[in-house]
Amino acid sequence: MSTYSLTVFLESRTSVRGSGVPNPVLYVEPDGRHQAGYVTFQIPDRCTAEEQVQIAEAFLKGVTEWRNSIVGKVEKDRALRDELKAARAEIARLKSETGDEDSEVGES
Repeated sequence: MSTYSLTVFLESRTSVRGSGVPNPVLYVEPDGRHQAGYVTFQIPDRCTAEEQVQIAEAFLKGVTEWRNSIVGKVEKDRALRDELKAARAEIARLKSETGDEDSEVGES
């Protein structure tokens, strides 16, 4: 096996599909179309069924961890936005109670 690095930028339309005939293959189509410009990962037929499952599970684990890190960031960002919105609402409420109508609360 040769050693190399490949970077492919993915978009929301990216498609991933697998095939098991004649050897297990995973197709990653960054543009969502099965045309030129896709990446394939193929497991050679010399691998046993157990090795094939082990390789597929390594992909699954890596992709699951990647997904979970993205979900964690999205949830953290959402919580921070919600906290900021609540803080701004509380500031506005306190200002209205004290009659401090001249100051404005900035919004993003």
